[in-house]
Amino acid sequence: MAPAGRRPLRARFLKGERAARIAILEEILRLEPVVGSLYRRMEGRAEALELDIRSANSDPEAVGPCPFHIDPDRSRARRVGGAGMAFGDGEHRCPGADVALAEAEIFLERLLRLPGLTLERAPDVGWNRLVTGYELRGCRVALNAEDS
Repeated sequence: MAPAGRRPLRARFLKGERAARIAILEEILRLEPVVGSLYRRMEGRAEALELDIRSANSDPEAVGPCPFHIDPDRSRARRVGGAGMAFGDGEHRCPGADVALAEAEIFLERLLRLPGLTLERAPDVGWNRLVTGYELRGCRVALNAEDS
């Protein structure tokens, strides 16, 4: 199911303990945040401030060398979380971040262990300009009963 370049990451995900799987998910979210830009208003100002999450998450000073390479073991600057700014920060940090990561970890761990799992139809990839993020639609996976 995974392209050749992703198979070692899939194997690492499946062999790892929960903390290792969460680190992989956070690293993927750092590179591909669900929301690429956040907008905030400053007190006393009418205009909104745009925070470019993708740029912040690929800043070598924050996330270390080779910022576009998936490395769940990377050393980050002090106070930079595993997913960078993908879940926001401070008082604006997503209160459901840990729940979202736990749900994704449980779902993917079980899904990727299914024997005979294949990609029947690749998703259509779109771009949502409002959240500056990808939209995936129409993906279909299948279980080959012969491989089960």
